[in-house]
Parts: sequence; C-alpha cells; structure tokens
Amino acid sequence: MISTTDPESMTAEQRRLEVAGILARGVLRRVRVAKVADSGPRQTVSEAPQNGLDVPAETRLSVAPRPAF
Repeated sequence: MISTTDPESMTAEQRRLEVAGILARGVLRRVRVAKVADSGPRQTVSEAPQNGLDVPAETRLSVAPRPAF
C-alpha cells in the first residue's frame, strides 16, 4: 500500500516505518518468487493448438465508414 502522506510532514519515525514496510514487502516478494522458481519444472503451452481455435492465417477486417458531419 502506498502512503499518501507527504514525507515533509512525517516524523522521522514515520518515515523509518514506511521505508521498513517497503523493504519488507520487497523481501517477501523476492522470497515468493524464489519459492515458485524452486517448485519444479513449469508446464509449457503447446505451440500447436489442440482444439482448432487458433487465428486463421489471413485475417479479414471490415471497417464501417465514418459518418459525415
């Protein structure tokens, strides 16, 4: 959560607490990323679609004319 308090109006203790919170969130994010990376191999998506719902090789566009003012 980002503070909306102007740092100029904060006490030194409030600024220290805010910086500590920012650093703690960064450490937690890094730990979570490391856990996900260590959880084993990831599944990859097949390059060839199995259900045939892919985009056709040629896409046709239709554009409505702009109304005249």
